[in-house]
Amino acid sequence: MKRRLINKLTIAATLVLAAGMGQAQSDKPISLIVGYSAGGSADFVARVVGAELAKKLGRQVIIENVVGASGMLAVQKVLNSPADGNIIYMGGTDTVVVPMVNPKVKHDWDKDFTPLGRMTTVPMIFAVPANSKYNTLPELMAALRKSGNESFSYATPGIGTMQHFYGSLINTKGKVSMLHIPYRGGAQIANDLVGNQVESAVLVLSTAMPFLKDGKIKALSVSSDTARVPQLPNVKRIGEEEGFSGVALPLWQALFVKAGTPAATVAAYEKALMDAMAQPEVKTKLEESGITTSPLKGSDLKAFVRPQAELYKEIVTNAKITME
Repeated sequence: MKRRLINKLTIAATLVLAAGMGQAQSDKPISLIVGYSAGGSADFVARVVGAELAKKLGRQVIIENVVGASGMLAVQKVLNSPADGNIIYMGGTDTVVVPMVNPKVKHDWDKDFTPLGRMTTVPMIFAVPANSKYNTLPELMAALRKSGNESFSYATPGIGTMQHFYGSLINTKGKVSMLHIPYRGGAQIANDLVGNQVESAVLVLSTAMPFLKDGKIKALSVSSDTARVPQLPNVKRIGEEEGFSGVALPLWQALFVKAGTPAATVAAYEKALMDAMAQPEVKTKLEESGITTSPLKGSDLKAFVRPQAELYKEIVTNAKITME
């Protein structure tokens, strides 16, 4: 009898302790790991969404910028941490692309992470100076194929960036050989494009918008997947052009946790993220900055990324893109 009573008391004490530990963990701040510096577009998205996520979860969400190695230092921090839900990783296109172009990077987005859901897509544009004689992408492609001109240049923030991928995609599908001019980051590219120091460039829409509004550059194509961007309703998506049918290459941003995180935690975080993205003020803040809100649940995100990953691999192979 005494043994039964002791067993019951032991079980009860264990349950109370477990409940207390669970409560303590729920009060602990969540670190939202961002692989890029404060003040950039990724950081901006993280702060807007993170603030709303904190409200939905009832927990503080702290943005932690882990900068370096094309965002891969952030990946390593997450993968070296426990799968307990106290760390959320903001990943995106680079999470999938960098291991394809850098053999030293070994993570697998599909196996090492569990997706909570997509937040945004960021359209890229292929642009020329306002005084360029080209007004559409087919017009430019036809001229380059006719002349065989391989000195026509396009600028990007660097080798292996998605902007580089977009230019390489246009080269391959358009059957042209534009010359890639890699910059060290994108800050100067728009100014050099305006000044005719480069003949074309691939820019994210948020960077390009002030120059488009002022009529200093022209957009010839947009990388979006499902619809033309509201800010540029007269500019065709790349997939609408002949020879590019169905092709899309949007930058995208999503939240993940480390694989092995408890399913209940994943489900709670996914619901909180979808609720956060449904808030009108979140959509307004992001879209005013040229960022398209395009939420997808975790399982739907995987269905979106897998064919995109195949396209990335095709581009890497065709253009022989490598970086270390």
